[in-house]
Amino acid sequence: MPDRPVFCFTGDAGFWYHIGDVETAARWGINTVTLVNNNSSGNQSKRGFDRVYGGEQTDEARKLWQFTDVNFARIAEEMGAVGIRVEKPGEVAGAIQQAFEEAKTRPVILDVTSDLNALAPLAVS
Repeated sequence: MPDRPVFCFTGDAGFWYHIGDVETAARWGINTVTLVNNNSSGNQSKRGFDRVYGGEQTDEARKLWQFTDVNFARIAEEMGAVGIRVEKPGEVAGAIQQAFEEAKTRPVILDVTSDLNALAPLAVS
């Protein structure tokens, strides 16, 4: 194990691909802190869907990139990791500090809820 925690920042869409690794990390006592930007979506795809649907997406189209609201902190706890849920911006700094304290013995999932409609700036148009 590294002598200090590894930090990972991911979106919820990406986290879904690797959620099983949380159980493995907990079983092996791997000291990681994973901050999940949980906006219940893969909203980086929103602009592409807007273009395809002429700016007026159907409910069916939105199902392709919007997810059910999930509490990843609760899932992490069920897998043997530490789960911390953050629902207010003012809680982020304290939660990160807590996460690094907790990560000395097992992995931590920091589930930070965010706004589905907050889009990152375009890097390529």
